[in-house]
Amino acid sequence: MRNIVLFGYGVNGKAVARYLDKKKFLLVVFDEEEKKEAEDDNFLNVELLDEQILDEDLINIGIKEVKTAICMLEDEARNMFLALSIKNLNEKIKLIAKSNDREYEHRYRLAGVEQIINSYEITAHRIDSILKKPITLEFIHNIVFEDNNLVFAQIEIVKNSFLDGKYLNEIDLTRDYNLILIGIVDREKSDSLELVLENNKLDAKDVLVVIGDKLEIERLQQDMEEYAKWHSQ
Repeated sequence: MRNIVLFGYGVNGKAVARYLDKKKFLLVVFDEEEKKEAEDDNFLNVELLDEQILDEDLINIGIKEVKTAICMLEDEARNMFLALSIKNLNEKIKLIAKSNDREYEHRYRLAGVEQIINSYEITAHRIDSILKKPITLEFIHNIVFEDNNLVFAQIEIVKNSFLDGKYLNEIDLTRDYNLILIGIVDREKSDSLELVLENNKLDAKDVLVVIGDKLEIERLQQDMEEYAKWHSQ
């Protein structure tokens, strides 16, 4: 029995699957098309289950003995139901789930999900580009398998804070907050996320997309607010 089971081979599932050892995990899908795509991509162990997500099917694939389950179904409600079903069958399992909706995060926690991958504005193909950087690949590995405090997050630049008006080459979030900056939403250009490819100037209301520890993200937000408060007086 394999220690890891990945559920779903949509855009999010693909982003995770390609960085797992094909011989060491089971890929479970609920759709014939996803099964064909996975097999065409040379994944060795693919199971197709009934789209209703039945307990008996989960038991048949050995979910009671699995150590880690990664729930990456595209539909948020079905993904939540899957997580609940798995946890009900295996209380000791480590559950990881993606969520594109912040309102679902609390529900996932109540369902027993230990790690939530918050994709927010990040799409799978952008993640694929990001993962080509070795240091970021290490962080993604930690998010999925090791450190339950690491998340994707969006941080809005506070007006009059120490980041307002700075250029990217003037800041070092890795050194100061142990965060990896992977993209920004530059309000002067558009509301779309861009990978960090140039020396953008940061302004109030711009959004940084980072990977890091929840506490460090909160510390950065608090530091910006305190700095802005004292420098606005």
